[in-house]
Amino acid sequence: MSHTLKQAIRKACRGTTVAPTLAAVLLASIGTGVQAQEEEEVVVTGIRASLDQSMDIKRNSTAVVDAITAEDIGKFPDKNVAESLSRITGVGVSREYGEGEKIVVRGASPETNRTLLNGQTVASADWFILDTPGRSFNYTLLPSVLVGNLEVYKSPYASMDEGSIGGTVVLRTRKPLNLESNTINVSVEGQYSETSEEMEPQISGLYSFKNDDETFGVLLSGVHQERTLVREGIEILGWRTQETTGEKVVSHIGVPRFEQSRERDTVFGSVQYAPTDSLDITLNALKSKMEADNHNQNWLIMPNNDYAEIENKVVENGNVLAGTVTDGATEFDFINRRSSSETQSIDLDVTYTADALTVHGQIGSTKAEGGTYREASFSALPIGVTRYDFDLRGTPEVNTYTEGFDDDMGASNPEAFAPGWIWGGKKPTTDEETYAQLDFTIPLEMGAFTAIRTGVKLRDAERTQDRVAFSWHGPNTTDPSQTDAGSYLDYVFQTCTTLATCGLGVGSPESIDVLANGNMTYQMYQDQEAFERVAFEGLDGIPADYARSLNLPEIWSVQEKHTALYVQGDFESEKFRGNIGVRLVSTDQTSGGYDFYDPVNGGFLTIDREWLVPVYAEWKEIENDYKKFLPSFNLAYDLTDSQVFRTSAARVMARQNWNDIASTSSFGSLNQVAPEGSYSNPYLDPQVADQLDLAWEWYFAESSMLSATYFFKKVNSYRTYESFYEPRFNEETDEFVDVKFNKPVNGEGGTTNGLELSYQQDFGGFGTVVNYTYTDAGSDQERDDMIAGSGLVEGTSEHMLNLTGYYENDSVSARLMYNYRSEWYKGLHFNGDELWNDTYGQWDASVSYNVTDYMTLSLEAVNLLDEEIVEYNTDKARVMSLYQNGRRFVAGIQVKF
Repeated sequence: MSHTLKQAIRKACRGTTVAPTLAAVLLASIGTGVQAQEEEEVVVTGIRASLDQSMDIKRNSTAVVDAITAEDIGKFPDKNVAESLSRITGVGVSREYGEGEKIVVRGASPETNRTLLNGQTVASADWFILDTPGRSFNYTLLPSVLVGNLEVYKSPYASMDEGSIGGTVVLRTRKPLNLESNTINVSVEGQYSETSEEMEPQISGLYSFKNDDETFGVLLSGVHQERTLVREGIEILGWRTQETTGEKVVSHIGVPRFEQSRERDTVFGSVQYAPTDSLDITLNALKSKMEADNHNQNWLIMPNNDYAEIENKVVENGNVLAGTVTDGATEFDFINRRSSSETQSIDLDVTYTADALTVHGQIGSTKAEGGTYREASFSALPIGVTRYDFDLRGTPEVNTYTEGFDDDMGASNPEAFAPGWIWGGKKPTTDEETYAQLDFTIPLEMGAFTAIRTGVKLRDAERTQDRVAFSWHGPNTTDPSQTDAGSYLDYVFQTCTTLATCGLGVGSPESIDVLANGNMTYQMYQDQEAFERVAFEGLDGIPADYARSLNLPEIWSVQEKHTALYVQGDFESEKFRGNIGVRLVSTDQTSGGYDFYDPVNGGFLTIDREWLVPVYAEWKEIENDYKKFLPSFNLAYDLTDSQVFRTSAARVMARQNWNDIASTSSFGSLNQVAPEGSYSNPYLDPQVADQLDLAWEWYFAESSMLSATYFFKKVNSYRTYESFYEPRFNEETDEFVDVKFNKPVNGEGGTTNGLELSYQQDFGGFGTVVNYTYTDAGSDQERDDMIAGSGLVEGTSEHMLNLTGYYENDSVSARLMYNYRSEWYKGLHFNGDELWNDTYGQWDASVSYNVTDYMTLSLEAVNLLDEEIVEYNTDKARVMSLYQNGRRFVAGIQVKF
């Protein structure tokens, strides 16, 4: 056997163990390639090579799998991994802040799909204070340059981690022994965003070394990215039903401007040692941190509070869509947050192969911290009487007029506003998991069975949330020898009689660039540094001070201990291949939170001075446990040399969202009529589904494929909600308010039917990839308008479509891509309303030019047509938000050696 072939076999044997047949497939293809190389050297690179590799993974898998492969380092089709996933049949992506963050698979919501890095969990903690900790993975934390390929498993193996209803995404990083020694890859890019009008850097680098014997290798890579994110729009913070008339009227209408400075640094390292063909040891380490400081301003009117005073009212289908109020409730909020998110993982993977047995072991840990670590928010009120009008039909129009000031100036004059309240706090979250697994593969010659696989996996996970409220009106926040103000908040009110007095409203008034008309879009800008100096440093020689209190209802932890045992039989003959097995999963869950009685203050415990103390408060833990039996079967049958038929059947499960099984509660603004909030439920059972897949694939020409897949899921229980009322204390008005809480419970089940169609063909330089997914998901629960979320299935778009056209030659590579999904239900808004996302479609494009074999220039355009993101409350007339995230352009140069 030649030395080259030995090296090829060694590389093939160092593949991952998640897809059992993948190593054999690569081995066969490499062996064939070496033989062909002796006759004629044919090298396929670029887009076509990536598509070919992805198509080969799909064709040779025993399961229902789709894949995306980067043909070279940094050559993933998108800068964002979630955007790339959206090109796969059955996968949809959310783009709330202009780039892909979370995915749905075959109509299953983000929290019911798992993402694994090299076969293991990656801890994730969001930066946004309004996010609830869930099980979905935030893809903004992982730059695509680190990923070699990804696979979406839509049918499971018994040997694969449980936890997904729709599909499991497996991301794979590169290994040093699979790269040429002293590989160097450096990319420098600049990204321009229309909304921020900023050009910002994105820099990545990779170095890989291996010794001459190819037994030891080291890979190091790093990424630095900066982005100023600006999002402007119009939003409605809830629709409320009037008891007297049954009409629905908006609680708040706002014209917000959100700005965030994102700075992300990611480092990945891999050390691989393979002293013999039988032993492979790989140690991977990842650390990624994103600074996400942000501020938001929002000029608000409150028609629900002023319902009795609305004149010229326009009502359509029971919705109050237009009206005028002569003396209304208004508020200008300025929100300033210091936020970040950080994740790290370390993983040791060992595989030993002998003639009679293959042993694989993996051990590691992952940890994430994130959230808002300091918030200071100001509420400003108009000095004079303010009237307003609104019209939400078609393109919304909103206007305000304050007595004594220029009517055409809207909210642009700092002298027209005085500070009304200051609030703030912090909300950090953590996510941790340690794991260990041991897998055995025993070769067999027993009829069609070729191997038995068995193993055990242990996982110990914990998710926590803390919540501290800052109160500038608390006791002893001023020194009586310095001021006669009763609190620091009172002192700010005395000193800053208007926003102009203390320089809090600054800049030339500008029109907020939103999909709306009217003078509410014409606003002053806040000075974030000035606001934070007042809140945290002091004002005119008086030092800032505030009471710190635990917000007991929002503090919680959830611990889970998972034990999984499996056995799987692999079978293969000349015409068919597959596996059959079962996975037994045991989960022990402990949900902790505060049990308290506090009829005076509503659950606040002051920790830095004597002030707010509940009558009773004690940490309480609630235990829950369950076991699930998860059988699976996969079969691939070669109808002809070019056609494959597949079928698979399995029982799958997804654990409930961390926040839903905690012991916690939260609520929205109390300065409105009929406020709402949410409760958790530690006794929720996991979601379980029985699924069936039938697939046909035709590989009719080189680099070409046509496929159709029917999928069916019978879900045993969807999450639904029950409602009840509890009082909560409003610090600003010093009174209790009744809040309607929605609590998740296990409801009735339902079914999901769908069809995936995919077409791919290369025409010699030109090519196309087209796929379409139809999903029909329904709940057995009857629709009841009085029960939020009843009869609805989260995350499901009935239609999803992807179009890709490409052209490439030796020098130029270009793609034009379109991604579309029809409307989908997103779950309950933080205020308790049902939230839907309207139909969304986006065009993207990329082009690259190979200057030399070592240098490439690239240009990428994202959201070419500046599409609108529209959210609504069940009835499309009840708009919840309108946003445009703007276009982004990325230009760069890549050098490799």
